[in-house]
Amino acid sequence: MKREKKHAMIFFMDLKQRAWPLSGMFLLCALGLVLGASCTSSNPQDYLKFMDAPVLEHSPENPFLQELLKQVKQQALWKSLEPLGIRILGEAARTPDIYLDFYASWEYEGRYGDVPIAKTFFVPQADPLARRKDTSLTACLRGEETLVPLAYLKPPFVALTVDGRSLRDPAYPLVKVLGMRIRPASSPSKHAAEAARLARKIRFLQNYLQALPKPLMEQPPEICWIAAAGDMMLGRGASEILAQEGPQGILGKTAALCADADISLVNLEGPVSNRGTKARKSYTFRFDPQVAPLLQDAGIKGVLLANNHAFDYGLEAFLDSLNYLAAHRIPCLGAGLDAQRAAQPLRFSKGPTSVRVFGLASFPREKNGWDGLMVAAGIDTPGILHAGKGGTEQLKRGLAQDGALDVLLFHGGEEWSSSPTIETRELYTDLIRSGVDLVIGSHPHVVQGFEWVLGKPVFWSLGNYVFGGMDNTEGGDEGLFIRLGFKGTTLVYFEPYALRLSHTRTDLAPEENLDSFYRRSQDLRDRPPQDLQGRVFFKE
Repeated sequence: MKREKKHAMIFFMDLKQRAWPLSGMFLLCALGLVLGASCTSSNPQDYLKFMDAPVLEHSPENPFLQELLKQVKQQALWKSLEPLGIRILGEAARTPDIYLDFYASWEYEGRYGDVPIAKTFFVPQADPLARRKDTSLTACLRGEETLVPLAYLKPPFVALTVDGRSLRDPAYPLVKVLGMRIRPASSPSKHAAEAARLARKIRFLQNYLQALPKPLMEQPPEICWIAAAGDMMLGRGASEILAQEGPQGILGKTAALCADADISLVNLEGPVSNRGTKARKSYTFRFDPQVAPLLQDAGIKGVLLANNHAFDYGLEAFLDSLNYLAAHRIPCLGAGLDAQRAAQPLRFSKGPTSVRVFGLASFPREKNGWDGLMVAAGIDTPGILHAGKGGTEQLKRGLAQDGALDVLLFHGGEEWSSSPTIETRELYTDLIRSGVDLVIGSHPHVVQGFEWVLGKPVFWSLGNYVFGGMDNTEGGDEGLFIRLGFKGTTLVYFEPYALRLSHTRTDLAPEENLDSFYRRSQDLRDRPPQDLQGRVFFKE
């Protein structure tokens, strides 16, 4: 009597807690094509059955599973598997010979099977005004945090580090891996030839699954860290301390934060020169040229010169600033030999993230009569890029919708005001609509709030950084240092640090010193803010 042919089938089971995009079907289709190209039609016909996977309640896998099974039932893989001697079985109930199990686990657990096919980096998301920078892995695993794939992180949320580890840390724990394991469905057959054929098929599947491209295996994301602080005035003895004691002498613990960042930015309140004629204004500053290499040693990668002190000693000292800083590879933002060059950005890249940093000024006329419009750069005139003299339009020409992170350092608004003016808000909003992704403000000498404007992060004023003579002023002896982590144009990490100024020295202040920053940020979000005249800002 003729012996009935044995049917080999694969049963998909055990898919656990993993979001897998529909493009995952590429893997199975490619598998069929590779297998088909590697086998002969002389193989005996076996039958492959895809079992309906259980529907998991509130699971993101369900859309993928339904689409996969739909493709299978429409016989999309039949022709590619036939050369291997396998046919799709359909709905007939048979006992499978081979199981292909799906497993998902955190990478550090290692419970994802033999062949990893997808890897996703997750982050705990949080409100940036919730005063949190970090959480624990235990809290994440207990469900106390909202975990999302990094690609799903959007404003108004940012990510928290996990036990002090960011995404760029090799030991970052929230990495979900989906994998497969191929195994026989039962004990080996009594028929040696049949058992050997099944074993060969399993080894064949395992080898080719290992060799196939894995487009869903995410690589560790590159995070670009930007550090920034407000007004740096190196007169009144600060330059001498910097030369004698190094960056820590005047920057305290923020010196390490600057050095650790991929790019560190400040507003430099005065020219770098020992020449020039003192301008007729209330306060004038000038710094010895020795500060240029010292700033480089401190890790400062760019300085804003579009401010009301860049011309304190006239054109001669201004030009010296451009030359001395350029000689030590420190770009002068918002300043140049003409308007076009003043609008040129600092360019920087970290992995796939490209960064452009621009500078712009728009501060009011001083009470003594000095006006920044007098030193604005022109077509053939050196100076600063000023919004009131075509600077905005000139800057916009450098913005492009090309995926780069466009950062604006802005010097303007009302001095000693705790909230931005209507004019400043309107200018920022216009530039964000034109492509700016991050705005960092200075000039008011006090810390103002943080706000999302059209989904982009805005720091209205970081206050002072290094500024001798601000002791016991109304907020002038405080500042804000920010450390921001970006992936592309997405703000991932948000780390504000309070500063305490003591004459010419600055250092980190206790966490509670951030109270006014968070309160002002909350005010901007919760109610229509007003300027000094009581006019209400428009809300986007």
